[in-house]
This record gives sequence, C-alpha cells and structure tokens, in this order.
Amino acid sequence: MRTYILSISIGLVSFGQVEAQGDPSRGPYNILPNGVVDGVSIKDEVPVRSAVEYEFVRSADQVWTKRVFSRIDKREKLNHEIFFPNDKFEDEYEAPKNIGDIDNPKWNKHAERWSLWTIIVRHIMLGDLTVYSPYDESFPLVADGYKFKYPIVKNSKSDYFTVPSYRNTIHDKKIAASAPPSFYEYAGQFTNPLFLTKTNLPYQKWLDSLKNEQSGEYADIDLDKEKIKELWDLVKPGEKLLNKRIVKFLSSESIVAFNIKEDWFFDKERSMLDRRIIAIAPVVHAETDSSDGSIKQVFFYVNGERSAIDATGILSSYNGNVVERELFWLYFPELRNVMVNYYIYNDQNDSQWMSFDDMFWKRRFNAQIYRVSDKFDREIEDYKFGVDALYEAERIKEQIREWEINVWNY
Repeated sequence: MRTYILSISIGLVSFGQVEAQGDPSRGPYNILPNGVVDGVSIKDEVPVRSAVEYEFVRSADQVWTKRVFSRIDKREKLNHEIFFPNDKFEDEYEAPKNIGDIDNPKWNKHAERWSLWTIIVRHIMLGDLTVYSPYDESFPLVADGYKFKYPIVKNSKSDYFTVPSYRNTIHDKKIAASAPPSFYEYAGQFTNPLFLTKTNLPYQKWLDSLKNEQSGEYADIDLDKEKIKELWDLVKPGEKLLNKRIVKFLSSESIVAFNIKEDWFFDKERSMLDRRIIAIAPVVHAETDSSDGSIKQVFFYVNGERSAIDATGILSSYNGNVVERELFWLYFPELRNVMVNYYIYNDQNDSQWMSFDDMFWKRRFNAQIYRVSDKFDREIEDYKFGVDALYEAERIKEQIREWEINVWNY
C-alpha cells in the first residue's frame, strides 16, 4: 500500500514537471528542472483552475441598477499588488514566434508572482483573451470601446504566432509601441530606389514583375525574397511595402492605472446590493493627435523616467504634456479564468497568498468613480474639476449607499 501511494505521488510530481515544460499558459510552478523545489514543500495544486461562477441573477430580480466606471490608481498603496512586481523587456527582446518562445528569458519576470499587466500580455499572446479597441479607428474622437463594439478578431488561439496582420494590430499601441514606419526601398531597374506597391496579383507573379526585362533576373542583388514576402503579407493591395517596425513592448512600469466598468445592482432574491465588474482597461500616458484625438504615441517608463521611442527605435527622455488613455478593453469574465491561477503578495504571510480573482471578488483595492450612467452620458470631469470632481465621486457613492439603507425599515 505504501509503495502504491508513493507511485501516485511520484506520478503527480512528474505530471507537474511535464506540464510546466509543455504548457506555459496556466500559471507559475515551483517545480524546477532536475527535481529542484523552490521552497520547503511542493505546491498542492497544479494551476489549472477555472473561476468560480458568480451567483446567478434573474433579470426580474435585478430591481435597481447603476452603471459605474472607476479608476484603480497605481499610486495608491492599497492597489500596489495589482501593479507590482515590475517586469522588464531587454533591448534584444523580440515577439515570440511560437508558444514555446513565450517565456523568453529576455522578458524578465518574477519567478513566483506577476503584475496584472504581465499576466494580460502573456495571455493575449497565447490567445486566451479577446482585445477590444477603445474606439473606432475611423472615428477615434468617440471612445466607446467599453461597449465591446470593436473587437480585434482572431480565428484561433494561435493567431498571434501565425497571422502577421493580427500580431501587428495587437502590437500597435496595444501591448507595444513602435518607431514610425519607413517604406521598403528596392533598386529595381533604375538608379534611384523604388517603393514597392502591393497589387492584386498573386505573390509570385508580382515578384516576377520586379525582374530586369533584359536579363530576366532581379536587378537588386540584395533582394531578400523571404523578407519581401513577410512585408507583402502585412499590407493591403494598393499600399506600399513598409520596413519591419522596431517594436518595444510596454512593461508593467508603464501602466499607470486600470479603468473598470461595473454594474452596481440590487438583487431582491438575495436582498443585497452587489457589484459586478464587466470590463477592465489598462491606462497609460500618451500623446494624442490634435486633429482626431487618436493615440499618436504611447510613453514608456523606465526606472521612473518617462521616455518616447524615436525613429531608430531608441527610447529617449520626454518631458512634454501627456494625457491618460486606455490601451484596450478586456471582457472581465474572460480574464477571470486566466488570473485565477496567479497570486498577489500577502505582506503578512507568504503561505496565504490569494489569487487575483479572489482579490477582485473581495474588492481588496480602491477605485475612484469617474463616470456613472446618466442622461447626459458624460464623465464627472466634464462638469466638475479638480477637488470638486473628487467630492462629486464621493457624493455619488454616498447617494448609492443611502439608497441601499433606505430599502430597509428598522
């Protein structure tokens, strides 16, 4: 009997080791190669949990509802567990080309716990999360992406690794920033370089059209067919081929806040006022285009210093004016199934860490209201400014609290 139990134990340890090496998508392990255990004991569970379902609420039981938008600020001490520890992307880091490359050592992360931003970026790459743009690209002045109107569509979980256009869309001012693009130049049959334009021809016929009419060979001896094919796939017919952008990934230090969209409602079946997070959005400092309000560039923070990426891909200090903008929105119930396997720091006891999902469920964070549903469809700062806006947010909270108290008779 003892031998049988020992065999099961060894099997479980082996399973944990295989899973840790083969499937990087479900959370950190404390079992390292060669049987090394980072701690006194092996963790009891393999991180493959799914989030506990919310209490079911019938529409008929939801007798009162208020939509509330709040901001979780990085500067508040109570919120530090969401934003820390910081990760770091080395200068040589490149986007992973396959699932086995997802934990490239040039993406430096804490061994046991990650910030919420690190978790989000990793699982966007792995295809576990759907990204929703904060506005319509053709009309960015109206930032109504919190309604999930503008999804970045993916056909499979592997699209980040296999579909260049999807990967570039995810990179572009979503999880990364890049230097301004430059046109790919080809010597062709002339002395001066030419810009190549994609046509409706099949790729091989289009490529053959670049050959010298007399020699039947490509005029540019440095022609890189594989590179051109990659650039050709990234543009639409009628567009010029662009050089591959130098991409810099945003680290968790660059995230200054998270905006959340919630429904506060009274459930008469349970006789309680409850709150459910519907969506969440990371917020960064950015520069916007004065003509249409779109994000012109996203700023990085490196060791506390604000930086911008230049045309050569180098980060340089930036001291100009900035605004806060949402990078994208995520559907929170989808995110719950990811972050339930990641843990936040407990400064009282290292053996009693709670998951990110538990933290949000128990509301172990502080958030400042910046908008509620009203007939004007506006934010608080549209009609109150400075300290008055803070007072207005507290007034709204107190108004909801008084409504709940008035439900009961004592």
